[in-house]
Amino acid sequence: MSTLMTVRPTKGYLMELKRRIGFIERGCEFLKLKRDHLAKELSASLEILRGRRRLLLQSLREAYSALTAAYLSIGPTEVRSQAMSVRKALEVEVLPRSVMGVRYPYVKILSKPEIGGELDITLSHAASKVLGVLEDIVRLAEFEARAERIADELGKTNRKVNALENIVIPAYRQIIRFIQDKLDDESLEELVKMKLVGGALARRRE
Repeated sequence: MSTLMTVRPTKGYLMELKRRIGFIERGCEFLKLKRDHLAKELSASLEILRGRRRLLLQSLREAYSALTAAYLSIGPTEVRSQAMSVRKALEVEVLPRSVMGVRYPYVKILSKPEIGGELDITLSHAASKVLGVLEDIVRLAEFEARAERIADELGKTNRKVNALENIVIPAYRQIIRFIQDKLDDESLEELVKMKLVGGALARRRE
């Protein structure tokens, strides 16, 4: 009520408020479209993420089994010795990508570890499994970051929509109704005054 007491009940201000609320409502509709699109993106991302996690867990189990077989076949000392033949390291570059204005990291793999010498057949099989899992882990981390950023932006967008629909727009509409009522009252008073003045003048002419 205190806010309404400071409102200027003029036609010019009423037109300005109607222009503003029109702009806000259009912005709210855009945010709703963005929210719906982000919700679809997040739903699809989570479905893919669940599938990738299942595949990664399967690959990790296979790599662990292969490494265990190598340890049992040639022993821990020989495994460590032959593992020294692995050259280079996993080198990556993190680049930005975006969806609906949401930035998330894309991991570009620059180089992968390589096996420089001959390995025991069981260890070679284990090394192949382990090196294959590395890229799967990178891609899963990348996709998790993407889903997390989309979920965060979806939450922010939803809060903005709720604030506009439940607080900002109703407040504007209340002020507009208040001004319209004031202007209607003033118009009615002016009409009554004109009729009274007109009646008085008519009586004088009689």
